[in-house]
Amino acid sequence: MKLKFNPFVLLSIVLFTFFSCEKPESLYKQPTIPQGLQTQTFAMGETYSNQLWFDFETQKTTVNTYGNWDIAFSCQNEPSVVICGGKNSNFTVAEFENVNFKDIDASYLTAAKWKFDQPSGKIDSSAFGRCFNKVVDGYEGKSAIYVLDLGEDSLKSFRYIKIQFIGVKGGAYQFKWGYVNVPALTYLTQMVTDPSKNYVYYSFSKKDVVENEPVASEDWDLVFTTYKESVNDPNGVPYNYIIRGALANLKTISIAQIDKGIAYEACDKTFALQQKFRNNADEIGYDWKEYSQSIGKYAIVPNRYYIIKTATNDYFKLKFVDFYDDQGRKGYPKMAWQILP
Repeated sequence: MKLKFNPFVLLSIVLFTFFSCEKPESLYKQPTIPQGLQTQTFAMGETYSNQLWFDFETQKTTVNTYGNWDIAFSCQNEPSVVICGGKNSNFTVAEFENVNFKDIDASYLTAAKWKFDQPSGKIDSSAFGRCFNKVVDGYEGKSAIYVLDLGEDSLKSFRYIKIQFIGVKGGAYQFKWGYVNVPALTYLTQMVTDPSKNYVYYSFSKKDVVENEPVASEDWDLVFTTYKESVNDPNGVPYNYIIRGALANLKTISIAQIDKGIAYEACDKTFALQQKFRNNADEIGYDWKEYSQSIGKYAIVPNRYYIIKTATNDYFKLKFVDFYDDQGRKGYPKMAWQILP
């Protein structure tokens, strides 16, 4: 029997083959970065109780409460430990070498040389410094005992914490700690790192891990927060000063501060590409504002702005507009920025 040609059957076969081989279309478009000037107010609050995590490329801001942790352990590269120094002016660390953990008591406090983390984000500028040594299968703690001063707000018996870092192995830190004034209480603690975060955080009052980074380490660029820095008084004498500003995520951005050359409005990508970018957490920091005695409030430093280079090689320019909200309350920094095409 002779078969008849059916064009509808042939068309069906062709269409079936085409749609079977075609890759499925993405359900959602990739997010685009808005063009033109963008502005936002970051509500830290009059008591600076909030910290705000901001990402330039998604325009997303995440808010959480400041200061629920005491020390934090790095999840990236070389092991290191930082402190929540912005809690109070006394929140500092002292290091004691050639001494046993059990021997540290209140008599050591009079000879203590107290340090806090400088806000550059570098290991060598932190209070604990390089407190681990590389060994074959991980890291071991440096042969030193550290004392952390939690500050005057703490009960006297629990104000001073002594710490011995044992080591880091398999993505977990192990350390021993206790109270200087209550020697009978000693704890052995393990902190498991999270590769998606910059740090994991610990609270001595809770004796437990706490959450402080509400987003993954690659999903934020700046955090508006409280921290501490050495500031000179009118006589040039440095003192510990609690400040509020914007700290950068060293994993995602680098920054150039611009004080001269061309104005913010004229800054373009050609100018941006000529700049030297720094990878310091406090490159923006707090000094985009200064206290004006004449008006009795903070004023924005004129003509200062910043250029941001992201890990994906996008460039943004940003400036600060205000430190007060519409009701005149401090603690509401307002930032303006735009991508440089």
